[in-house]
Amino acid sequence: MGPYFDGGTFLDVFGGSGAMALEAISRGMHAATIIEKDSRALKVIQDNVKTLNVTPQVTVQKGDALTITKRLSGTFDVIFMDPPYAYSELSSVFQNLIDGNLLHPDSIVIVEMDSRADLMDQIGDWHCYDTKSYGISKVKFYEHAPQ
Repeated sequence: MGPYFDGGTFLDVFGGSGAMALEAISRGMHAATIIEKDSRALKVIQDNVKTLNVTPQVTVQKGDALTITKRLSGTFDVIFMDPPYAYSELSSVFQNLIDGNLLHPDSIVIVEMDSRADLMDQIGDWHCYDTKSYGISKVKFYEHAPQ
């Protein structure tokens, strides 16, 4: 995941096992929110949160990312999105983060996707400042960059 953190909040938009959010907590984030719609994956997340004894620090939201990101409140320092590779609403989810004021000027948005997928380099005031390729995946990093 990278460096250790001195506090902050983490949003994992497509939670899967919750590993990214739990790693963020272990590296110093104060709180994490995980969005996941699959019931089996949700059970794994809840079990992992309980096993690691981080229940007070982790909020789990059950539902579709497009819907949940419309109703979340607060701001997040690091947002991680790793949607299913066939997911077609990623730009809309990103726009929900912007429209819902879930991002602040120092937030970082990290998007992992299929290497063949495309996500614009500029979404609102958010600009892709780096892209890393890893075999069949790529990771794009976004920062606030008003035009």
